[in-house]
Amino acid sequence: MSDPHFSARSIYGAHTRRGLVEVSLGTVQVLVEPAKAREMAAFLVEAATSAEGDEVLMRVLDRVGMSPQRAAQVLMAMRQERTILERRAREEARRAIAEDQERADLGD
Repeated sequence: MSDPHFSARSIYGAHTRRGLVEVSLGTVQVLVEPAKAREMAAFLVEAATSAEGDEVLMRVLDRVGMSPQRAAQVLMAMRQERTILERRAREEARRAIAEDQERADLGD
C-alpha cells in the first residue's frame, strides 16, 4: 500500500469566524469542527490499537497450530465482542459527559 500524505492543522474560518481543523489525506481535504477532529483522532487510535491486537491474536493462534480458517473465525468472534465492549464504553463516556455538563449548567 502506498503511503499517502496525511496532515491535520488548525485554521481559523473567515466565514464561520470559528476555529476549524483541516484534515488532509492525499489530495482530499476536509474541514471539521475541533470536537469532530478529536473524535476522529480517538477512532484512529482505537482502530490502530485493535489492529495490533488482531495481529497479536493471529500470531498466537498460528503459533499454537490453529488452521487459518479457524483462526479467522476466532478473530471475527473477538472483533464482535470488542465492538460490544467499545460501544458500551462510548455510551458510558457520553453519559458521564452529559452528567458533568448538566452539573456545570446547574452551577454545582
